[in-house]
Amino acid sequence: MLDWTHIHLMINHVPVIGLAVPIAFLLIDRVRNNRKLEWLSLQMFVVFAVLAIPVYLTGSPASHKMRELPGISLEIIHRHSNAADFAFWTMEGLGAISLWALYKFRSSATPPPRITAGLLALALAALGLMIWTANLGGKIRHPEIGALRPAEKFNLDFRQALSAAQAKALFASHAVEPGCEKLRLPNGDA
Repeated sequence: MLDWTHIHLMINHVPVIGLAVPIAFLLIDRVRNNRKLEWLSLQMFVVFAVLAIPVYLTGSPASHKMRELPGISLEIIHRHSNAADFAFWTMEGLGAISLWALYKFRSSATPPPRITAGLLALALAALGLMIWTANLGGKIRHPEIGALRPAEKFNLDFRQALSAAQAKALFASHAVEPGCEKLRLPNGDA
């Protein structure tokens, strides 16, 4: 049976992945010095802003359901929720400004270049926030995404020299490619 968690997981990819398409269209227009895809991009920004609404609204019920499960970190859910707030409102701002530009410049061939440049910058920020939010959401059930990097695992501070024991532990973790077994440390240990 479908619940809010299932629905959230099914639809959350649409605005994240979909937002890349109008961004690509605007970048292609800039490279080609052609402005044919601008109207389509602005319309797509509005569509993906609307599609982000059910994703955002299903997030809270999904988080309440996930809190009941064993082994789920409430801290990660909270971080994902906070990131979702920023990403959602940035996305909605992008959609609202795009809708305004579509209405305001409807009788023009294209919106002014400064408007589309600003929308492109806002869209890139929204995409970055959406990817960050999606990554945090993935960490809720996929701890391997949030796995510690080797430097964090061994509490290594690369501003200081590695001890021989730290270097051997790092190599033993297979964090370093084979063939790099020789390591010259500043204190002369090998």
